[in-house]
Amino acid sequence: MGFDFVLGRRQLCRLGASAIVAAGLVGCAVEEPAPELDSNDDVSEKASPQVSQESRVRATEEYVRIIGRTCQDADVTWLPQSGSAIEFAVTGTYLAIELVGDDSVHNGWDLRSRYAVLLDGEVIVDDTLSEPTRTVEVFSEELTKNGVVEVIHLSEASIGAVGVGEIIVESDEPDPVRPTPKKGLSIEFIGDSITCAYGVESSGPEDSFTTTEENFMKSYAYLASQELGADYSAVCYSGYGIVSGWTNDGTRRTDKLCPPLYDVVAKGYEQPWDFVAHTYDVVVINLGTNDFSYTGTDPDRMSEFAQEYFNFLSRVHELNPDAHLVCTIGTMGGQELFPYIEQVVEEFKANTGFARITCYATEQLDPETDGCGANMHPNAKTQQRDAETLAGVIREALDLSERGI
Repeated sequence: MGFDFVLGRRQLCRLGASAIVAAGLVGCAVEEPAPELDSNDDVSEKASPQVSQESRVRATEEYVRIIGRTCQDADVTWLPQSGSAIEFAVTGTYLAIELVGDDSVHNGWDLRSRYAVLLDGEVIVDDTLSEPTRTVEVFSEELTKNGVVEVIHLSEASIGAVGVGEIIVESDEPDPVRPTPKKGLSIEFIGDSITCAYGVESSGPEDSFTTTEENFMKSYAYLASQELGADYSAVCYSGYGIVSGWTNDGTRRTDKLCPPLYDVVAKGYEQPWDFVAHTYDVVVINLGTNDFSYTGTDPDRMSEFAQEYFNFLSRVHELNPDAHLVCTIGTMGGQELFPYIEQVVEEFKANTGFARITCYATEQLDPETDGCGANMHPNAKTQQRDAETLAGVIREALDLSERGI
């Protein structure tokens, strides 16, 4: 795909009156005779300097690095999952990005898809999408600027997605928009509201869910990836489980199960996910908290959970045969299911001969010591603690210390 070039929108203003006269655009101008060229003059040295052009490109892999699960629809790159993002290096004097919303733009102001735009690692825009299209100006400079830009979806797939349309840049460079390089380590996270960072920015447990207080960049998953210098991908839905979604009366909820959605990009964006093109060094499964609202300590229901966990673990391994698997549960309760997870892991090792699998119980959050976010979810302090724990587990499992990670 090439660039579409037109004269930059600000370039016309910079030409000045003399240039307009020289172009014959002012009717009363007196035409000056052109100077005669000396036969010894080097015409090439007198060529006009290159001027900025406006380029419009799409957020495809030719121009940007894709982070997490995304999909293409016409000219839009959709970022449905928590943390799904695009990142690119840019050289130019002007940059703007067209964002596109889905049906979630019609939700209430605090239930719309939340996104951030980062420039050189600093958040310059943090907002929710309230309109079908929005153009965000990232910078406008007199001198050429080099920078790294990221657009990231901060809320979750259950609410909606953020779309990226055109990237508009003014530059005199032939390739002003370029994908950043991939990192040396990649991790996939499969989880529920804890992974989504539900309520992480809430003032306390009495608050209910809003996307304005859900921020994946404060999730243990994102923070652990940052600590390890890893690329990441997340598949996470608040209230979802393996055998049952969250239930307040013990009735099994089969409408909120994560395994049926694992093979597709996201709920609402159900294109098959390409596991051959997207491989991971580690896959982390953090599910079971919502299941416990169904199983409680009933032995039959807990055994039912274990069987479905085994089936899902087998499917994850089938689709990610080279990945080290990490299984965890905790933070918000459900530790009673951890012995069943340990049992499943041992059975899985025995049946498959696959030994690169680790399980550990995440430390329970302590509202008295650490506080908590909305609806008793972990706040930023607990998410940071859990990120450090997980980074240590991965570092040890992959022996990353030998690689200086």
